[in-house]
Amino acid sequence: MKIVKPSWVHSKEPLFSCDVHPDGKKFATGGQGEGTGRINIWLLAPVARHKAEKSTFKKSIATLEHHQGCVNCVRWSTSGEFLGSASDDKVVMIWGAVRYEGSDSESYKCLHILRGHDGDVLDLAWSNDDCYLASSSIDNTVIVWNCRNFPDKLTTIKGHNGMVKGVVWDPIGRYLATQSTDRTLRVWRMSDWQEEAKICDPFSKCGGTTTVLRIGWSPDGQYIVSSHAMNNEGPVAKIIEREDWKARMDFVGHRRAIESVRFNPHLFYYNKTPVSCVAIAGRDSSISVWLTALKRPLFVLHDVFTSSVLDMSWTPDGYGLVMCSLDGSLAYIELSVAEIGKTLSPQQTASLRRSLYGSLNNQEKLTIIENPDLLEDDKEGNGTDESSSSDSEEPMDTSDEFSTEASSKSRESSAQPLHKHNGFFSSNNDGFSNSFTSHNGHNKDDSILNSIPSKLSLRFEKPSSSLATVPSSTTNLASKQVETTTKDGRRRIIPITLKEVPVATPSPAHPTKRVLLTPVSNSVAPSGQKAKSIPPVPLEVKSNAISLGDIPVKLSNRLRPLGKTSTTTTSFQQQPESKDKLFAVISGCKVEVDNVQLLVNFSEGSRSWKTVLYSQATCLSAGDNYLLIGCQDGTFHVYNKQGVLTFPVLNLGCSILRAAVNGSYVAVVTISPALAIWNVPEKRNVLKDESLSSFMSENRSICSLEITKEGNVTIGLSNKTSYCYSYSLSAWMLIGHHQLDSHWYKELQTNKQQTSQILSPILVSHANTPSSSTAAAANSDKLHLNTMLMLEQQILVAESLKSFSESRLWLSSLVRYMTMQQEEDRLHALLQRLLSSPDTTLFGEDKLAVLKELLKIVSTNVNCQRIYSDFKQQVEWVESKR
Repeated sequence: MKIVKPSWVHSKEPLFSCDVHPDGKKFATGGQGEGTGRINIWLLAPVARHKAEKSTFKKSIATLEHHQGCVNCVRWSTSGEFLGSASDDKVVMIWGAVRYEGSDSESYKCLHILRGHDGDVLDLAWSNDDCYLASSSIDNTVIVWNCRNFPDKLTTIKGHNGMVKGVVWDPIGRYLATQSTDRTLRVWRMSDWQEEAKICDPFSKCGGTTTVLRIGWSPDGQYIVSSHAMNNEGPVAKIIEREDWKARMDFVGHRRAIESVRFNPHLFYYNKTPVSCVAIAGRDSSISVWLTALKRPLFVLHDVFTSSVLDMSWTPDGYGLVMCSLDGSLAYIELSVAEIGKTLSPQQTASLRRSLYGSLNNQEKLTIIENPDLLEDDKEGNGTDESSSSDSEEPMDTSDEFSTEASSKSRESSAQPLHKHNGFFSSNNDGFSNSFTSHNGHNKDDSILNSIPSKLSLRFEKPSSSLATVPSSTTNLASKQVETTTKDGRRRIIPITLKEVPVATPSPAHPTKRVLLTPVSNSVAPSGQKAKSIPPVPLEVKSNAISLGDIPVKLSNRLRPLGKTSTTTTSFQQQPESKDKLFAVISGCKVEVDNVQLLVNFSEGSRSWKTVLYSQATCLSAGDNYLLIGCQDGTFHVYNKQGVLTFPVLNLGCSILRAAVNGSYVAVVTISPALAIWNVPEKRNVLKDESLSSFMSENRSICSLEITKEGNVTIGLSNKTSYCYSYSLSAWMLIGHHQLDSHWYKELQTNKQQTSQILSPILVSHANTPSSSTAAAANSDKLHLNTMLMLEQQILVAESLKSFSESRLWLSSLVRYMTMQQEEDRLHALLQRLLSSPDTTLFGEDKLAVLKELLKIVSTNVNCQRIYSDFKQQVEWVESKR
């Protein structure tokens, strides 16, 4: 770390503000001049580098003294084209660089004067897209200016009852936050400029002793950090969480009131974890810099200034910090990669934001709300309350009926508030040795951004055409995955064996009952039951597997074309290959198949025993109760979890290609190719020799076989297509297709209402298929239509399998997708068909109750408000006639 305090950047008068230009070559300072306000624009190189300081003849670019009062704030626009300045003369000036003919020097000209405030203007903030400029004043108002047509005012926010001393934009582009001397911090929606949240408690004991209240918003959009707040009579900076706008934690250690907070514009990799970096300064003349993964500040600076530190600004690369003080001096800190980590690239940051909030499009025009009821339903659906304060109860979760539990590590649970995923650490001690405190004193040990939130606002925006890879949630299973490259150059993720995760759910007797379209690896044990600890599968098994979604496929079992045989009419046939050894685990019992000795070794603790095979094993599958070994000679062996043969050894006449076990059912696919299913306890055949020859071709082969506890089978093909067998229809139902909008499935996985438990394994694989991104860019319209078709298909498949809860979930997904894509005609036709149906129930639920839930989803997009208003009236009318 290097600290520089240039003597030539000094004023006899206070410096109230500083800001570094987006190109990193210059910075601006604002303060008091001789009888007027003064703005100076300086070169940054002489400050940052000693050689440049000596060699640079000209250190100041321009001095601007057009303001008639002290300049309280200077801010460069995001593009760097304009410089905004706020002053005690009640106006905001917009400056632009000009070059005169014959001169290489840079000059600045006042392009616009923005008038509208009735008092001193204290703070400024440009939106990320440079569409809006917000200014706050001692007249208790915030004015939002239209940057595309200065000096037009977009709106005036008048909710505060005191001087507004700080303003900051949401980096995601949905909110504006302000802090005032009325002891509140408020969040305003950009959609209608109404109050979203009001935070009072942390500021109730604060006095109006600060010159400014500059607040910060983390670059990932997750947290607002306030200025002057109090906790146990001590000054703190409050951490306000985006999900419910609750202030549960603080930055502590400063001895006097905090006046300025500035987040680094980048996220950093620190110990392989993405973290935020924030600088905090106040009236005690000290500056503290924090990484959210650490319990203590990264560093604290004392005695650099003799008075309050009023403003700070990070350099564009994220490794430099400029600070100015009321004593008229300026200082610069330069950090290294070793100290704060490597920055995430813009693409990685954008990808992270999409994983948190879905597709973002900040360029969309604001839509005027025509129906006030829309705001009420939207607010109810998001669990927010305008009048709620920081100590109010948790908002009601209206998504429970559209949710399932996920087996992967989640930051939300029924016994834990929504906020328990961040990386802030809490402590009850005072001083800079401890970074954060919370009201309840509980430690928060997770790293920030360590897990992706599974519950977000239901506000969706149209997805962009860029489908960058979204970082997946950090789970126990994902941490064991390995990335490999196949012979054809494709990337594959090697998962752990599916059978490592037991499924402890009761097994229905009849195979046509409810099926859950989900991979076994994402299942969880029922409430109150603790899953057994299963030893890991040996590494040699993992190294020979590729992934079709969450379905492991042995590389050794990849299929080779054979010549024509008498058993099939297809021109392409799959043939298994046996490995020297195969491994599995069933209820804590390790199983090793030795194809050289034709032996099966069972071991559990200190006990071990063996059995023999008649032919080399080609596949091995383990469930909760049974183990199935398929052999080259067409025989298969079924053992229980004690290692006892529990089913007659049958010979199917040709080699077994795939095997699956779950609950009471076992299924095998032979190279004929044909599928057969048996119920082991009842010792009866459920499905006999169902031909799969239609799936086989030179470009398409069978890659996976899955069976549910209810006996329903899913076949996965190498072209990313999946089928489920319907006993009632005696045919294969399409449940997944390779020509889909993969970006939509990423949003389904992000939202808790559509967790991966609801998706079949083939749909999970779509979200990680690189080719889907390319295809989406090439023909987005066709992918959109295919996605619509598949969502409709999922409803019918779940209904055919008597899985009404899943039918309702997929119906919600379809309505959400239509709403997000603004398919108004199709959405209107769908709701009209449901409403006009003579049935009073829909998928086992009251029809009107289901329609109300669907209308809440429609209300999340204001562009569909006419449909919302129309059908809400119809539903209320039908309800009144009951």
